[in-house]
Amino acid sequence: MVVDTPFVDTHVHLWDRRDHDLGYGWLDGDDFPFGDLVAVRTARFSVPELRAEGRLAGLTKVVHMNAAFGAEDPVAETAWLQRLADETGWPDAAVVTCDLAAPDVAEQLARHRTYRVFRGVREMGPAVRFADPAFRRGYAELGRMGGLFFHTVGPENTEAALDLLRSHPGTGFVLDQAGMPPDRTPETFEAWRTMLRAFAAEPNTFCKVSSLGMVEPRWTPESRRPWVLAPIEAFGADRVFLGSNWPVERLYSSYADVVEAFRYATADLTPGERQAVMAGTAERVFGI
Repeated sequence: MVVDTPFVDTHVHLWDRRDHDLGYGWLDGDDFPFGDLVAVRTARFSVPELRAEGRLAGLTKVVHMNAAFGAEDPVAETAWLQRLADETGWPDAAVVTCDLAAPDVAEQLARHRTYRVFRGVREMGPAVRFADPAFRRGYAELGRMGGLFFHTVGPENTEAALDLLRSHPGTGFVLDQAGMPPDRTPETFEAWRTMLRAFAAEPNTFCKVSSLGMVEPRWTPESRRPWVLAPIEAFGADRVFLGSNWPVERLYSSYADVVEAFRYATADLTPGERQAVMAGTAERVFGI
């Protein structure tokens, strides 16, 4: 592998299942729709393991996406990640779990914010929540403290998401996992590209391209290329960043394969655009 650009990975999951303050029940279930998690069901996947897999791929900085969905206290994962960052240097930033509709959302967010790694919230619930007044109050509060909001949305929920972000333009909205197109048919590609353009037309929106292997486990660099380029064409290189969804994507390939596929997909961009997509935009948006 020729490492001609550094890579900032904006979608990594770390865990230590020996820490009983955290909860990773999703790793133990047999209902994961994208493959058999036995390949990643280790007691620990943390910074030493990530460094070992990413060291030859040009990996320089890491943004952690929430993984301890079963923790009784959602701030416990953020506290653990901060300790990890203090001890090892990674992760550089974290996107966390917080119920934005909770009565104590302001307190939850304030507690998250006491940790330097905090950068935003990833909502795992359905987009129907976007219309809930309580959820919207939490969404606005997140924006007031400078946090980013992450959701996959899906083409069928585009209008609901656009209404939310237009009502609260002060909150940065990240189309997570590039909207998670469900398959690789031409019809899906066109509907998805229409969704990308609708989001890109709004201010304070970004797109994170990640998790592509989950719906195309037998992918090749060539088959993946249009699904990487379409968000860049819609949003521009200054509003797109990339992620591996590691170690979940180990079900389909190696870490180096994922990063090399990103380099292959972006090879025809200008040097400045390529550097932005591979690293610079993430560094700017996450302040790392």
